[in-house]
Amino acid sequence: MNKKTIISMVLGCMSLLPASAQNGWFVEAGGGVQTIFSSDAGKLHFGKRLTPSYRIGVGKWITPAYALRLQIGGYALNGMSTSEGLYLRDPQTNGSIYGPHDPVIDNVTVRPDGTYRHYLRYVNAHADFMVSLSRLLFRSEGRFDVLPAVGLGYARTFAYRGTADANSLTANFSIAAKYSVLKCMDVNLEIASTLMPDHFDGRITGRKYEPTLGATLGLTYRFNASKPCAKKQRCHKLRCEAVVDTVYVKERIVERPVFKDRIVEKSVAKKQEAFRLASVSFACASAKPEKKQDIVFENIVEYLKQNPSARIRLDGYADKATGKERTNLMLSIRRTDSVRNILIERYGIAPSRIEAQGIGSNAQPYEDNDLNRVVIVTALPE
Repeated sequence: MNKKTIISMVLGCMSLLPASAQNGWFVEAGGGVQTIFSSDAGKLHFGKRLTPSYRIGVGKWITPAYALRLQIGGYALNGMSTSEGLYLRDPQTNGSIYGPHDPVIDNVTVRPDGTYRHYLRYVNAHADFMVSLSRLLFRSEGRFDVLPAVGLGYARTFAYRGTADANSLTANFSIAAKYSVLKCMDVNLEIASTLMPDHFDGRITGRKYEPTLGATLGLTYRFNASKPCAKKQRCHKLRCEAVVDTVYVKERIVERPVFKDRIVEKSVAKKQEAFRLASVSFACASAKPEKKQDIVFENIVEYLKQNPSARIRLDGYADKATGKERTNLMLSIRRTDSVRNILIERYGIAPSRIEAQGIGSNAQPYEDNDLNRVVIVTALPE
């Protein structure tokens, strides 16, 4: 099975995974610097050990907190070598096995102390498991997030300036800090390390592995992100909907006293029916109301103050495209509890005036998937 087949299988399996609140598929690209900690590398000035690197990747969020990613990176590494050790493609053994002669020595300048530089060109493709710490630990979706990742990969060292070509299996570790600059784009700084086998640079020195360390700055683009402008307008309209007055109807009552033209008007309170009072929006996988919704809570409280005997019901929902049915039900219950606690603790509303229930994702009050991350507040008949 060649590497193209493996990559195709990984992408095929990822395409079968359900999309999540992180908007499913994403692509990323970046560039930076890296170095290798191989045998004798410390004899080379650190500044000369730094080499350019790149990375490109594609991935998919399978839950709000977990993702799979296929990333390709590499380019150049600078190491140091001596005449000690065994070397791949020793020309004195017809280049077929390891031998004591390093073919690199014929293509570089040897320093007075007997050391010389190894110029490496390589590419490393690896499949990673990623975690969103903000969603995993805090159940929130903000602009900033930290994303650790771990994975296995395949590295190809290319024949260059005497270095022999070689194939290696790799272990990959990284941690990225990302900041959302647009609805569908993040800026990220990723620190990554790869454990290469001892023969990666064509030289055998008896070490178990030779690690690399690099830092890259890049961009991540998320597909299927909602249209930001249209969504903002709809969400703003949703947050502002509130009714603060009981509706009274004046009925005209015609009496038949002695004087036929006498008309008496009386104000009669018509029995009120349940109606939608307000909606409180939430971020993906979060039980904490989104910011800038104080006006929504103020309107709810104002209605309850003007109508001392009125009660309200909180119906919590979760969007169907995210998570499993059981998870969404528990999330919708936490959302109603959050709204209920704010009304009780911050505004002093009596608990007996508030009913709450979690509906989950079995019912979806809105066509737009993202708008169903909501608690709908209903005014009940008095």
